[in-house]
Amino acid sequence: MKKKAKEKSGLEELSAEEIAAIEGIFKNDKVDEVPQYLSVKEVSILTGLTPQIVRRHCANGKYAAYQPGGGNGTWHIESAQFRTYPNWLDFLQKRDELFSNSQQVAKLALQLWDESEKVEE
Repeated sequence: MKKKAKEKSGLEELSAEEIAAIEGIFKNDKVDEVPQYLSVKEVSILTGLTPQIVRRHCANGKYAAYQPGGGNGTWHIESAQFRTYPNWLDFLQKRDELFSNSQQVAKLALQLWDESEKVEE
C-alpha cells in the first residue's frame, strides 16, 4: 500500500516536505534563474502534454497565461503555477543545460565568424 501511495503522476501536487525542499532551493538564489513566464514548449516538456493541448488550456483559462500580441500571438504562461510539479527541479536543470548548450553554440559560431573574416583579409 505504501508503494502505491509514493507513486505519483506528473500532474499531482507535491508533499509538504517536497515543497519545503523546493522552497529551500529558491531561497538560495535559485529563484532568480526561473523566468516569470514559460513558453508553450517549456510547459509541454514539464507537463508531458502536447503543445496543442497546452495552448488549449491557456485559451480556456486552465493555465494563467496571456498573449501580449493579441489572439494570434505567443502565449506567456506564468511559471509560478508549475513550481509544485514533481519534476519541476528536473525541468529547471534541463532548461539550464539547454541554455548553456545554446550559449556554447553561439560562442563557436562567433569564433568561426571571426576566423572567416581573418582569412578574407
